[in-house]
Amino acid sequence: MLSPEQKRELVQRVVNSEELRRSPALRAFLLYITERVNSGRAEELKEQSIGAEVLGRKPNYDPADDNIVRVRAHELRGRLARYFASEGIQEPVVITIPKGGYAPEFVHREAFLLDSSENAPKAPEGSYGARINHWRFWSLATVLTLLLATSSYLLITTAFKNRSQSTTLKPSGALPELWMQFFAKPNGILTIIYSDSGIALWQRLNNKDLSLGEYLSRKYLDGHDNELLEIVSQRTSSPADLNTSLRIQGVAAELGGEVSAQFARNVNAELLQHRSLVLIGSRRSNPWVEIYEPSMNFQLRIDPKTQSPAFFNRSPQPSEFRTYGIPDLRETSKTSNGQFIKEAEEKEFESYGVVALLKGCGSNQAVLLLEGLNMQATQAAGDLVTDPQQLDMLLRSIGHKAGTSVAPFEALFQVTSLPGGYDNPKVIAYRIRPPAACAGG
Repeated sequence: MLSPEQKRELVQRVVNSEELRRSPALRAFLLYITERVNSGRAEELKEQSIGAEVLGRKPNYDPADDNIVRVRAHELRGRLARYFASEGIQEPVVITIPKGGYAPEFVHREAFLLDSSENAPKAPEGSYGARINHWRFWSLATVLTLLLATSSYLLITTAFKNRSQSTTLKPSGALPELWMQFFAKPNGILTIIYSDSGIALWQRLNNKDLSLGEYLSRKYLDGHDNELLEIVSQRTSSPADLNTSLRIQGVAAELGGEVSAQFARNVNAELLQHRSLVLIGSRRSNPWVEIYEPSMNFQLRIDPKTQSPAFFNRSPQPSEFRTYGIPDLRETSKTSNGQFIKEAEEKEFESYGVVALLKGCGSNQAVLLLEGLNMQATQAAGDLVTDPQQLDMLLRSIGHKAGTSVAPFEALFQVTSLPGGYDNPKVIAYRIRPPAACAGG
């Protein structure tokens, strides 16, 4: 059986696959439930806890009225089955989520196939259907035996090859060219500040645009009804942030660095002065971005026409637009409880994000901003800097010279936002920046 670390490596291969890599909610779901099992906490995998901690529901929501966890679990089971039947056909261990529960199981492929065949409907003994099923079973078993033998050989030789290479070669390519500057100082710790989804929702509900000062003072809590206070008091972040944080931790482990993740509401200004940083989310969900935004070319603003967030291009170049925004996705109606706003998640549209590498406040530490106009774009921003192929595309798009440390930059990218994921990320504008990044001091 696999060790906990081998299980985590298998899970990472699955979440990085084509089946899941662009579905942040399902990736977060799988990472959450597998980590609970790996750490011996499978008994905590209840429908309500998954809904609240992974899928953004209130802690006291009623699963009987909202079946989001069951829907996502059903979808994840299908994605897992497709992965292990195609892209992951050589994996000797299969991840399954038994129906009726949410605790995943890591099952050897042979046992999984045998269990599936034993539970399949059986034809009457001696019938033509039984003989066909018998022939199909042994034919399939023969083919799978050959596949397993071949895949086991490939896995073993690849493991030895990777092990021998790891002892003689240092990591190379786009990942260290970007990320080594975050771990340049001995015993340096990279701090990830992930977003405050509650404050972003509060601003949408109230048609407000809070400053960092207002966020820190908590004055926005005064004079509002209990329902709004309950929304904003929840310490929640998006699945995209969780997934990006885990991916950055994987990069740090590969490069020998350390990572500390902090919720935006728990951060103070002192922390920002002494560490390299990654800020996930735009200024609306992560107000700490405001410290770095005044000197940037691509800045978040609220489009007065759509009342939706948009990136404002301060100095448009030829063929660039002044504003890059998303359509108004809200359905608004008056009820006895006030204004009700619902995002139309089923829509497909073009969205935008910004990846910016800055140098912090008169010192040598690096600051990386990962912003998106919606969750899908924020997920894409995280993937652009942690996936080797996507990062290579990003760096080539901004004219980076391979083999050198990445210079400070801002890159505006476009994605097609899909239900539960995104597609076709591409850089559409960029700026190479001078070393100074912070305004104010």
